[in-house]
Amino acid sequence: MKKIAFLSQKGGSGKTTLAVHTAVAAHEAGERVVVIDTDPQKSATIWGETRSQDAPIVATAAAAELLHVLDVAKRERMTLAIVDTAPHAAPDATRIVCAVDLVVIPCRPTAFDIAAIGSAVDIVKAAGVPAVFVLSACPFRSPEISETRTLLAEYGFPIATVEIIDRRAFARAIASGRAVTEFESDGKAASEIRALWGWIKEQIQ
Repeated sequence: MKKIAFLSQKGGSGKTTLAVHTAVAAHEAGERVVVIDTDPQKSATIWGETRSQDAPIVATAAAAELLHVLDVAKRERMTLAIVDTAPHAAPDATRIVCAVDLVVIPCRPTAFDIAAIGSAVDIVKAAGVPAVFVLSACPFRSPEISETRTLLAEYGFPIATVEIIDRRAFARAIASGRAVTEFESDGKAASEIRALWGWIKEQIQ
C-alpha cells in the first residue's frame, strides 16, 4: 500500500480539496483508496459523509492513531492511503510525514503561501521523506504561476507539471459530496485532477 500525505502549514492552501479530488481520481483509475482525515476541522470527513458513493473510504483519526489506521487499511487490502493533515500542527505533522512514502505540498501562487512553504519543507527534510510541490488554486493564465515555479524550484523538490486552476467546479463538486471527475467528468478541472494523479503516481512508483 502506498501512502501519501497532503501537507501545508498554512490554511487555505487547497490541501483538503486536492486530497479528496485526487483520492477519487485514483479510485476511478483502479486503486483501492482510503482517505484518512487527521485535521480537527474534519473537512474531508464532512465531505465523505455527504457522498452517496461508498468509495473512496474516508476515515477520521488523530495523528497519534495514524499508524494503527494505516495498518488496518493495509490488512483491508487498500492500495493507496491519502492522509489529509491539519495546518499549524508541527508535532503531529512530523509524526504523519514519517509514516508516509510521499508528501505533497500544495502552494497557491501568492506571496503569503510562498512565505509559508519553508516550514513544511523543514518538516519534510528533517524526516528525510520524498516530497513534491503542486501549484493549487491558480488564477487563470497568471504570470505569478511561472514566478512561483521559479521560487519553489530553489527547494529542490519536484514540481507537478500540471497546475490546478481555481475553478468553480471544485467548490460545486465538494458541496454536492462529489469530486470534479464525478461532477463534470469532461471538464477542465477533471482533466487537471486526472493529470495530477497520473503525475503523483509516477513519483511513488
